[in-house]
Amino acid sequence: MKAHMMFTSMTPATSQAITGWLRETEKQVFQSALATLAAQRKLRPIFVARKTRAEQVIWMAEQLKSKLNEAVGENLLQIWLMKGRPAMLISFLNTLGVPHDGNGGIEGEIPATLDPEKIKSGTGALLAAHPAEEVAIYLNLFQLQQAGGWPELQAVLDADPKLHFA
Repeated sequence: MKAHMMFTSMTPATSQAITGWLRETEKQVFQSALATLAAQRKLRPIFVARKTRAEQVIWMAEQLKSKLNEAVGENLLQIWLMKGRPAMLISFLNTLGVPHDGNGGIEGEIPATLDPEKIKSGTGALLAAHPAEEVAIYLNLFQLQQAGGWPELQAVLDADPKLHFA
């Protein structure tokens, strides 16, 4: 599932929590993304900058639903996960046995195939410790790290209703 599809499928509360977190925690990233999204809509950035904080967060969340903003949405989700949810990434990578930098960043290559039992175990651990919608976002974004994703992971995503977006 692509980033714009995730933003379209996730609850407004989650999409606004993500963009709100970016606005408060990653201010430069947020402002840069806001300017890029405004330009995509042929708006001057000041038009969006004059909105209240809450309106900016909602506006950005809505813009990220567009296929045209796929790259921005994927980048923002990666930043949110890497900096805002590193424990989730580390837990899953540890379960899979994928080497990482201790912050959720993968070192080297991800294996071409993944052990289905490790995926189920890792997914179960994530669901026990994190909101299901956030786990679904992470796992779907993880799927984008390899062309076509991993069939083993897709099977788990398809089989577990907790990992389906509303």
